Amino acid sequence: MLGPKTNNLVEARVDTAVARDQQFVHHFNLVVPALDNYIYQLFAIQHGIDLYPVKVPGTTQELRNEAEFTEWLPQRLSSPETRKIVSNLVAQAQS
Repeated sequence: MLGPKTNNLVEARVDTAVARDQQFVHHFNLVVPALDNYIYQLFAIQHGIDLYPVKVPGTTQELRNEAEFTEWLPQRLSSPETRKIVSNLVAQAQS
């Protein structure tokens, strides 16, 4: 969805890995193809075999259920900080 909004200058991608403690870690990345596929990690979340709680590494944030997660995610994706980062990446890709 982000690609078309930025004329594909910035694309969104989620990469998933399993940590040593058997936690699933999902990295929400912004990729800039024009900058040699530069990757900016916007944020990450992690959870165990049970989907909840979801933790946001580097913060004390813990989302206890689907309702909390689905409320938090769009706020994070459309936050002023995220918008600024995307705008800066678009500007870099155009220069």
